Amino acid sequence: MNRPLLRAEAIIVHRHDQSILVQCAADEAFYRFPGGTVEFGETAAEAIRRELIEEFDLQAEIGAIACVNESIVEYDGKQRHDCTILHWGAVNEERIQDAIAHSEAEGIQLTWRTMEQLRGKPVYPEGILAYLEERKVVASHLVVRKNYDNEA
Repeated sequence: MNRPLLRAEAIIVHRHDQSILVQCAADEAFYRFPGGTVEFGETAAEAIRRELIEEFDLQAEIGAIACVNESIVEYDGKQRHDCTILHWGAVNEERIQDAIAHSEAEGIQLTWRTMEQLRGKPVYPEGILAYLEERKVVASHLVVRKNYDNEA
């Protein structure tokens, strides 16, 4: 039986130019926020801090919950249910001049991207870009149900 996957990610906005810290492959086919799977016994904030240290050797301050995003999708005949808890976060911005390479996955990097750049590619979890563009202050619960097999 499939079970939902609990993820935790950080929304980190650069103080000066309002760009956002994202994780992507070299081809930048899509973007996602830094973080990962929550392990048993750790909070979402602890998971984000751990993932940033393990993957990018980067210390982060994790703040309040920004939103909870549930994605229930089907693709290639498979169903997936992700529940992502997104927190606001901050890092030492001077540590990331261009990009930081992922320590475990070749070709993956952490880099700053503007909202305009993010609009040009898919951003996961789905719905988060619209949330950021609305500049909501109150925590939200975003639910996306989608079947990719029925799209043309």
